[in-house]
Amino acid sequence: MPIFDWTRTDLFHPLEDGSTALFYEKNRIQDNYKEMADYILHNLHGMTLPGWEPERMARLDELFEAYRPVTKEKLWENLKYFLEAVMPVCHETGIKMAIHQDDPPWDIFGIPRLLCDKESVGRFLKMVDDEYNCLCLCSGSLSANPDNNVADIVRTYCDRIAFAHIRNVRHYPGGDFSETSHRDSDGDTGILDIVKAYHDCGYAGYVRPDHGCHIWGEKCRPGYGLYDRALGIMYLWGCWDMLEKMESLIP
Repeated sequence: MPIFDWTRTDLFHPLEDGSTALFYEKNRIQDNYKEMADYILHNLHGMTLPGWEPERMARLDELFEAYRPVTKEKLWENLKYFLEAVMPVCHETGIKMAIHQDDPPWDIFGIPRLLCDKESVGRFLKMVDDEYNCLCLCSGSLSANPDNNVADIVRTYCDRIAFAHIRNVRHYPGGDFSETSHRDSDGDTGILDIVKAYHDCGYAGYVRPDHGCHIWGEKCRPGYGLYDRALGIMYLWGCWDMLEKMESLIP
């Protein structure tokens, strides 16, 4: 994700259950990146957001100028160059590279983003077809676009997923979305379908309950509260245990 990391317009958006969560209002993401940066920096409540650190935001003009000639295809070329260069070291050390998808999965401020859907994920894996070139598959990033079927993406590329980030989002009209709890019915991501896809594929890699709401008055870094993510862990384990139980009952 060039220049910025993941992007939200409200870090403590109130939900109907009294919790707050990260929120993306599409109309706030306009051409004026300085205005957006100023808004975020003044709503962090003394905290930092990955990729939006004040010292980085102070260099925005310089960063945007550096990326001005970088087209989407050039970004693909750069990524391929990096991966081909690093793969021998990955084999030597036994370390897998796992790329996270763009969040949100579309261009912002005119800056190209690459890993946005099933097709681009497939292009990435085929571009450097190596078992050490893997995915950190993030259900929340991909499902910010309601056209993405994350469970289908899991089933298609499961053997190349080294790390699973499982989180839930809810869509609103006009392209807005909010993060929410991991409970399937609280969002539109299809958490149950996603967990079942991992289970059906025999996935044995790493999983984390990625992001969560802010509950019980917890003071935390936006999106990374302990309490709701701890509940998320147990919810995902519950889904998995039920799938294991159901499988054992099949004659």
